[in-house]
Amino acid sequence: MNRWSFISGLTVILLLLLVLSGFCVWATRGLTDEMGTIINQNYDSIRALRELRSALTRINAQCLALPEGTSIAATGPAFRKERDVAEKRLGQVERNAGSAAEHDMVARLTTLGQSYFAAYDELFALKASANERRDELNHVITGLTGDISDVADQIVTLNENAIMARRDDAVLKGRRVTVIAMGFAIVSLGIYILTSMRLTRAVFEPLRRLRDSIQLVSARRFDTVVPIGGGEELGQIAASFNEMARELQRYVGETDERVVAANRISRAILEALPYPVYIVDRDFAVRQANPRAESLSRALGIPGLLPGEVRRQIDSAAAESRDVVGDDIRRAVRLEPAGAGAAAGGDYLPQIFRMAGAFGAEDGWAVLLVDVTRLRRNDEAKTKALATLSHEVKTPVAGIRMSLHLLLEEKLGAINPDQRELLEIGRDDCERLLVVLQALLELARLESGRTALRPVPTAPADLLNEAMAAHGDRVRRAGGVISLELAENLPAVLADPLHANRVLGNFLSNAGKYGAPGRPVVLRAKPRGDGYVRFTVVNHGRPFSEAEQALVFDPFFRRAGEEADGTGLGLAICREIAALHGGRVGVYSPAGSDLVEFFLDLRRAE
Repeated sequence: MNRWSFISGLTVILLLLLVLSGFCVWATRGLTDEMGTIINQNYDSIRALRELRSALTRINAQCLALPEGTSIAATGPAFRKERDVAEKRLGQVERNAGSAAEHDMVARLTTLGQSYFAAYDELFALKASANERRDELNHVITGLTGDISDVADQIVTLNENAIMARRDDAVLKGRRVTVIAMGFAIVSLGIYILTSMRLTRAVFEPLRRLRDSIQLVSARRFDTVVPIGGGEELGQIAASFNEMARELQRYVGETDERVVAANRISRAILEALPYPVYIVDRDFAVRQANPRAESLSRALGIPGLLPGEVRRQIDSAAAESRDVVGDDIRRAVRLEPAGAGAAAGGDYLPQIFRMAGAFGAEDGWAVLLVDVTRLRRNDEAKTKALATLSHEVKTPVAGIRMSLHLLLEEKLGAINPDQRELLEIGRDDCERLLVVLQALLELARLESGRTALRPVPTAPADLLNEAMAAHGDRVRRAGGVISLELAENLPAVLADPLHANRVLGNFLSNAGKYGAPGRPVVLRAKPRGDGYVRFTVVNHGRPFSEAEQALVFDPFFRRAGEEADGTGLGLAICREIAALHGGRVGVYSPAGSDLVEFFLDLRRAE
């Protein structure tokens, strides 16, 4: 199609639309001005006359209907106020007067108003004894009030008639504008129809062929060729589309090969993994599984499904919107195969990862079940052996301790200074050994789950205050100052107060033991966005390296160069207590700073 024919058709339509729009704007403005004149003049005059009569009525009610013995002078302030209103409305009516007849009526109304207020001025000036003249003025004022009301009614009638006449003119003008606008619209519609028919013949057919070609290409029919035609521009579009289809054919072919190769590699990786792997959607439906996962599900009697215990852990991870990974053996689940003669079950530690956008707009989850059967048995054996050893050693050590105390008390005879020194060294070593054995026994009980916690909703302020009261002396003896920082509107947490305070107390004791002398220690509690409240003990001292931060909660961990006494089990016990609460512990020591922050996260009670 000729480009200039297309442009000329659109230009004619545009000019007609501009003319029609300009005419409508002109006509609308004229009607708006007409209505504004009606409101500014006639309606304002009617309203001013109504308020004038109301003001006169109030004046008469206040000044003429006085109780016997009441002086009219008492009504002076109210009279002056209403007089100002009435005179203002008279001035407004004078300004809005239009026709000669209305001017005459307004002049008469003004004269009557002046006479009315002159009568009142004389009335206010009368002495109390001039009763006869007061009665005459009352009759005069009443008559003038009636005359003013009559003239006001006549002026209102004139304005109402003017409003009706102007309304009729506006209606007639609106009808004329409508007829003219309809004419413009019909002419514009005719030109639009003619131009559209030309555009349809010249543009629609090539576009329809282009649409059909796009549908074929979307169905991977890349050999489709759009016929070149429809003018210069559409011909260029068709040529570009044909070139794009050829490039797309090459790209899709290469992509398909890469996708097939990637799928083959992914499948090989899944099959090579020595542990069961499940890929599930947000509804926990299994979308993909490696052979070991399929074999495990069949052995459990749930082919194609996810084990229920694993599903519950995924549900918890989804609720907290986080991955669940780590080597916490207590998260391991025991899966017992169904059916007689089946192989013994195993213990598996789920490693759960969120897969954002794995299924289009939906997220998915990847679950790797690490077989920890042997590790769990070894851990249980270690815990049992540790508990047994600690218990068996504790009894003879306690006997040795008692014997040393008896010798030092010289119950069996006098001892010389050298013997006392040796006995005191042995006694102190026995005391330290008993402390270590007690800590080992407690750690074994916590790891085996034999320690029962009773979490109850507890106010964070209560936990911090109790910890500071019970364990703050160690910090104060070192010259430090303890301060408390509590966020507003802190929710209650689920905590066993006794054991939670042991964790906070251990953090405080370490702050006093290892912190810099005289530096402040801060106890802080603030809510987190993941459903926890974080309790923090912040002090200043020797910072932790990244490697030390990862190991500080392991049993018997001691930093090189530390001279303070300790068993290295306190923080390990803290970690076990936090895990039994369903919480977390950790340490944060920013690089280049002497700040050391130990924290305990406890779940909100709600």
